[in-house]
Amino acid sequence: MSSIAPPRGRTASALLLVLAAVPIAAMLFEVLRAPRLHFLDYWSVFGRITEPDGDLNPRGVLTYQNEHPMFLPGLLFWAEAKLLGGFNQVLGFIDVVVAGATVFLMRRLLPPELGDTRRAALTAAFSFLLFSTSGLHNFAFGFSGTGWLSANLAAVGAILLTLRGKHVWALVVGLVGCACYGTAFALWPALAVINWLRRQRVRWVVTPLVACLAIVVVWAFTYGPKPSLNRGNPLGLDSYLATVAATLGQLWSTNIDIATGTGTVTALLVAGFAWLAVRRRLATSENHPQTPWVGVAVYAAGAATMISVARAGAGLTPTDTGRYASIPALALCAVLALVVISWPVLSTVRVVALAMTIGLTTYAIGSAQAANVRSQFGSQPLLAVAMRTGADAVVTEFRAKPDTVPAVKGIGAYPFNGGFTLGCKGLELGGRVDLASIPDLPERPDDAGNAGFVETPVRGDAVIGGWAFAGDKRADCVLVTDRHGMIKGGGLVGIPRPELMTVLGVAESRGGWRAVASPDLDGGVIIVSTKDGLRRVSAGVPR
Repeated sequence: MSSIAPPRGRTASALLLVLAAVPIAAMLFEVLRAPRLHFLDYWSVFGRITEPDGDLNPRGVLTYQNEHPMFLPGLLFWAEAKLLGGFNQVLGFIDVVVAGATVFLMRRLLPPELGDTRRAALTAAFSFLLFSTSGLHNFAFGFSGTGWLSANLAAVGAILLTLRGKHVWALVVGLVGCACYGTAFALWPALAVINWLRRQRVRWVVTPLVACLAIVVVWAFTYGPKPSLNRGNPLGLDSYLATVAATLGQLWSTNIDIATGTGTVTALLVAGFAWLAVRRRLATSENHPQTPWVGVAVYAAGAATMISVARAGAGLTPTDTGRYASIPALALCAVLALVVISWPVLSTVRVVALAMTIGLTTYAIGSAQAANVRSQFGSQPLLAVAMRTGADAVVTEFRAKPDTVPAVKGIGAYPFNGGFTLGCKGLELGGRVDLASIPDLPERPDDAGNAGFVETPVRGDAVIGGWAFAGDKRADCVLVTDRHGMIKGGGLVGIPRPELMTVLGVAESRGGWRAVASPDLDGGVIIVSTKDGLRRVSAGVPR
C-alpha cells in the first residue's frame, strides 16, 4: 500500500502532465499559422534530391548539406512533396511529434524512485525546454527540425536502449541518427561513457568508439571540399570555448555575454556531475540512476562543441539563430534531472518549484528569438507568387533558388498544386477582370475613408508596394493585372504602416500591401479588393 500515491499526489502529477502539454499545443498553433511555403535551405536540399520531372535523385539524397548528412530528412522532403503536397506545415507537425517523442523517452529515463509528482514536474520542464520559444525556428521552418530534432530523438532513444541492455539496437538507432544530422556523431562517446559507468562488457564500451571513428573517417573522405567561409580575425582557444559556452547558454539570452556566462555555468555543472559519476563508478559497483543523464549531458555537450567550432571558424554568433536551441535544451534537461536525482532530500515542492522556474523562465525568455522567426513569415506569400509567375529575380531576393522551381513544379508540390491561391474571392492567376468597371481609389482619404497609393514602379519580376484603405479598413487582397485586365500577379495585404495613421488620419494601422507579377507584365495595374468590391490603385503608379 505504501507505493500507492495519495490522492493529492495523483492530482498534482496529473496537473503537471497537463501543463507539459501546454507548450506542445502552443507549438502546434505556431506551426498552423506558419506559411505554407518552405524556407531557406529547404530549396537547396529539395533541388538536389529531385529531378526536374519530379523523380527522386538518389545521388542527391546521399549528398551532404553544409557538411551535414541529411540523408533521411532529404528523403522525407521528397516523399512529403510527392504524397502530401510539399507543405511547410506538414514537416512542422512531424517535428512536433518528434520532439514530443523525445520528451516521452526522457521521462522513461527518470527512475521510478523519484515518485510520480517529481517525474511529472521534470517532464513538464522537459516539455517547456524542448518546445521553448527560442527553438521556434525548428518548428515554423519545418525542414530545419527534421534534421536537428530527429538526431536528438535518435540519441535519447539509443541511450534508453543501452540502459535496457539492447546494445545492438542502440547502435542501429545511432546510425539512423547519423543519417539524419551530423550532431548525432556526438552520441557515440555518450554510449561509451554510459556503458563504462554501468560496467558493461568491454566490447560495448569500445564498439561505439570504433563506430564513431569509422563514421568520422567516412565523412571526412566523402563530404567534399569545405565551403569558403570568411573567418575574419585569427582565433584562439578562448574563442572556441566562448562560442561553446554561448551555444549552451542561448536559451537564457540572445546577448552573447549573458549567454556565454549562463552557458559556462551549464558546462561546469555537466562536468561536475560527470566527475561525480566517474568517482562513484570507481568507488562502488552499484549502478546509479544518474548514469543515463550523464550520457544525455555528454551528447549535448559534444553536439554543442561540434556546432561551436564551425560557427566560431566562420565568424558567426550562435545566439543569432534559434536553430541550435534544442541542444542547450537537452543540456538543461540533463542538468535538471541530475540535480533532482543526486539530491533526493529535496522536497517534492522544491523539485516542482525548481522545474517550473527553469522551464517557464527559459520559455518566456525565448520570445525575442520567436519574434525574429515570425518576422520572416511575411515574405513567403510573395515568394509563392514569384515561383508561380516565373519571377526569378524575386525568388532569388527571397533566398530561394530559381533552378529548383522546375523540380517543385514537376513533382506538383506547393505552390504548383491546388493549395495555392491568391486569396482574392476566386480571382486567380490567368483570370481576367473588367478594368473599365473598376473605380479608382483617391490619393487622399475621401469622406468615406477610401484611399490608395502605389509607392514603387509597377513592373514584372520585382516587388511592388503601396497602401490602400476602404472605409478606413485595409484591403482584403491585392492583384496585379496587365493593361487588358489579365491577372499576372498578386501578393499580401495587412502590412503594418502605422505612420499612415498620423499622415492620413486613418484608423487602420496595417494598410500596406506588397505584390509581385510575372516578368512579361505589360502596363501593370494594381487592383485591391475591399468590402465594397474591387478598386483600382492608380495614384502614384510610377513607371
